[in-house]
Amino acid sequence: MTTTFSFSESIMTPGKMQPCTPEMLNAAFDNQRVINTCREIANRLKEVKEGKLTRVAFKKVKTTLKEDNLPVFCFHATFSDGYRHNQSAIPSGLSIYDVDELTEDPRAYYINKVAGREEELGICLAHISPSYEGVRLVFEMPKGMSLAEAQRWMADQLGDKTYDGCVKDMARCSFGVCRDYVLYYNEEKLFAAREVEVPENPVTMGTKDSAVSAPLLLPAPADYEDNFNGISYPQIIKAVEDQLGGVPAQGARNNFIFAMACNMRYVCNDDPQWIAQILPRYGEEEQKFLSTVRSACNRPQTKTVPELVNRALEQARKQQQLEEIIEANGVNAAQPPKMPQRLTKFMRLITKNVPEHLRPSVAMGVFPALGVHCKGVKFRYNDNAKVEPTFMNVLVAEMSSGKSCVNEPINAIMADIKESDTKNRKLMQEYKEQYDACAADQQKPERPKGIAIQWVKSDMTPAAFVQLMADAQGKFLYTRMDEIGMLNQLKTNGKGNNVTEILRLAYDCGDYGQERVGTKSVSESVEVRWNWNASTTPGKCRRFFADSMLDGTLSRMTFCTIYTDDDRMPVYGQYDEKYQQQVQEFVALLNNAKSLIECKKANQLVAEMIEENRQYSALADDDTYRELSYRATLSAFKRGMVLYILNGQKWSKEIENFVRWSYHYDMWCKMWIFGEKMRRAMDLDKAVMVPGRRNLMECLQDSFTLDDLNTVRRAQGMKADGSAQLRKWVQRGYCIFDPATGQYTKSPQFLSMHQKKAA
Repeated sequence: MTTTFSFSESIMTPGKMQPCTPEMLNAAFDNQRVINTCREIANRLKEVKEGKLTRVAFKKVKTTLKEDNLPVFCFHATFSDGYRHNQSAIPSGLSIYDVDELTEDPRAYYINKVAGREEELGICLAHISPSYEGVRLVFEMPKGMSLAEAQRWMADQLGDKTYDGCVKDMARCSFGVCRDYVLYYNEEKLFAAREVEVPENPVTMGTKDSAVSAPLLLPAPADYEDNFNGISYPQIIKAVEDQLGGVPAQGARNNFIFAMACNMRYVCNDDPQWIAQILPRYGEEEQKFLSTVRSACNRPQTKTVPELVNRALEQARKQQQLEEIIEANGVNAAQPPKMPQRLTKFMRLITKNVPEHLRPSVAMGVFPALGVHCKGVKFRYNDNAKVEPTFMNVLVAEMSSGKSCVNEPINAIMADIKESDTKNRKLMQEYKEQYDACAADQQKPERPKGIAIQWVKSDMTPAAFVQLMADAQGKFLYTRMDEIGMLNQLKTNGKGNNVTEILRLAYDCGDYGQERVGTKSVSESVEVRWNWNASTTPGKCRRFFADSMLDGTLSRMTFCTIYTDDDRMPVYGQYDEKYQQQVQEFVALLNNAKSLIECKKANQLVAEMIEENRQYSALADDDTYRELSYRATLSAFKRGMVLYILNGQKWSKEIENFVRWSYHYDMWCKMWIFGEKMRRAMDLDKAVMVPGRRNLMECLQDSFTLDDLNTVRRAQGMKADGSAQLRKWVQRGYCIFDPATGQYTKSPQFLSMHQKKAA
């Protein structure tokens, strides 16, 4: 019997299938609506990859666009009555092979796996799928093979070991695509007359292990919904499996399939075909599987939804919500979240002269300098607290990666303060010279008032720091450091490395000062207003803050990084006088801002973010993320309010998008740099400590670091530095040090002694 394949203008009209002609196929390829739809789906996929759209939302949009706009082809068969169902299916001798969810470009897959083998594989048509994440091959079935066997044969030819060999039915259809998506098209071969033997039962179903003829459930309808009340069916199936105790062993799977089908009736409109389409086979033969599903649907059904199904739906909803939040959050992504394409006028200006991969670090790094210009400005946060634009930014990236990219934008922002500082430094130097020139019996000149020097060096004593803060009279001080270790040049009273105390005070504008009895000594109490930038490498950053995992220092800072696979030398734009003038026009808005500034839309956004973060922390059970998220949200709010001032105190979608992105970017950097260390520190901190001094090694895991030991020592009320103790442990054979990893491992000698005592 000679036959061909069929075509319909829409999947929504299964009763209008007609034999396809070359003219119909070519017209579909060139249809403007098809072209526009493919382009729209591709744009939405790009948003997914940029982190602007979740996978779940993309799937919904993609399904709607395809169903509303694309024609369909049934390459397996034509239908004697024009209806797309299996009873009237007349096989065409063609089969389709889909490769879905590719991680590489579909064209690259085709070139590497198929190109040049079209004749060998019997391929008539090949095209990229409408989702632009897969490839579809239409090929002639080898003689004597069923649909499942033909598909398995193609999988073997392509070396596709992950293909499961499952074919739905003869009525399976495919959405059309535009001509740009066509990879190969042999019109003569596709529409060639071919003799096809029609089997007694035209429907062949396949499983991973076998291909057997199976009785039909129902005529194949149009594609079913892929979700129930917004919850995807795979999530529901997994939840129902969990409620039933998990997938059982092979011998009990028939009863398990029956129970699954009975419960899925309540979310699949009591439709056995629908259930069979979404339910896994669990290794069961196809014919037996379908018979079990039919039996389940023939069983009397209660009017009320069983409690097991309700629990499963709630579990599936929470799990899907978690996955959506995680995807939007991006904390676990391999690379930081992508910066929004649409930015405010100021952000476009300040980042325009650096390559794209450096723009996130510039966008985050300029806020300490911007905040310095906001004297007396406060913002009302959601808890009604009045907060100031305090920013401390650390750029963490590998050596020679371009960390100096923030310097010129900061210079442009600080140009007015640098000019003012130059004059004031000259006046201060004149005062010092006059003071030193006076004889011992002469009246010394008084220290001039109102001389504020704001851009200060990190190399200063606590006394100088307090004096400079007092001279500033409420203005911010600013420091830029090429290395985070330069912070150690400022130490509280010169005792140890506790500069982090000042850092915490700086974020909160806390009180700091000193009392001295000497007439020449500085005795002042000031509110710390000090913004700064620093840069470092990941390893140095972790070491510098090793003892500050749990004291709130890290949560008060903002971190950024430089991520790129391009090792070419970056090319920068011109930072000329015109650029500086344009930046200063924006800076003037900050200088002119006064007192309390409020923005209801900013507070509404923060309320949404706080709830999202609370949900994520609870669902992911991540205490580290929760602890870091509180102040990270506050810092993101402050950035939004500074942009609000720079935008003429007008809120915009660009500001909202930037605030959200900057929060997720900051959190990604913190979790990347400190996440694991903080988790280990929190676990050790929560450990129950018995009274009195105990064996510290018993408090540590079999492999540990110096930081872990220091955390345990602090919990025991000891000094944090355990270096000497570790040297003794190594010397006495209690542990072994691996210089390659920096890890200490408990020795077999210690473990054997410890186990005996424990026994």
